[in-house]
Amino acid sequence: MKEQALQFVLVLYHQSWQETPSRPLLTQFLAEHPDSHLLLVDNSPEPQLIPERNQARITYHHSPDNPGLATAYNQALVEATTHDAKWLVLLDQDTTLTSEYLAAIYDTQQRDAVVCRVPQIMANQRQISPLLADTYIDRNWHYPPVGVTNRRIMAINSATIWRVSFLKELGGFNLAFPLDFLDHWLCYQVAQHKKEVDVLPITLTHDLSVLHYQSMSIKRYQAIVAAEHRYYTTIEPALKKRHEQQLLKRTVKQFFTVSNRAIWRATWQSYRNMRRDKR
Repeated sequence: MKEQALQFVLVLYHQSWQETPSRPLLTQFLAEHPDSHLLLVDNSPEPQLIPERNQARITYHHSPDNPGLATAYNQALVEATTHDAKWLVLLDQDTTLTSEYLAAIYDTQQRDAVVCRVPQIMANQRQISPLLADTYIDRNWHYPPVGVTNRRIMAINSATIWRVSFLKELGGFNLAFPLDFLDHWLCYQVAQHKKEVDVLPITLTHDLSVLHYQSMSIKRYQAIVAAEHRYYTTIEPALKKRHEQQLLKRTVKQFFTVSNRAIWRATWQSYRNMRRDKR
């Protein structure tokens, strides 16, 4: 197994590869590091041409049925095994990469207990990842320090670097969480297996769609609350009561602040479903 071989996976949805902000940096990195590969998974309705795919070790897979992230990541895990890569880098189109980030992740010498490396992610001038996750995560966020930690953290999927052997030990990515809360499930597994995370001294920016209620479709929001319900009833039921309280607070806030009434109703229905599950 090559110590510095990296397998990247980038998931696209209604996004042109040519217009993806990180494309120039990624293709340059692949050209300079022949032991690394990129899997492009395109969940858009129509396929697209990838001019660099032959010379830059890019594999393109079109999934017009849009199965989400977990399926794409499992495909990348197979690719990583095929290419003898030790680390799998998860990317999406909404994170802007930097040369500093790519330089940092190529230094993959880590003790075995470190199974994940995470940059600091900013959205709307606030750090959204990683967060300390010793307790239920609400609006009062707390952040882990830079460096290796064995404290429980939660990090969004994009730009995280995962040890391939650990992912294979988990049996791959959990298809019960095809998109939302897959990151929560992954980070929960780190804590359950008593592994460590390396918080990198690198900052990236990300456009987090779940922060924008006004522009979110009701179908998208219903998928989010369904994933929340599934997670807190099947993975961490000890936090179910706390999530129920948070749903009630969110319902009240959305009633006064979100113009799309379907969003408020979906939150209220999710709250009622959580209450019903207690009976």
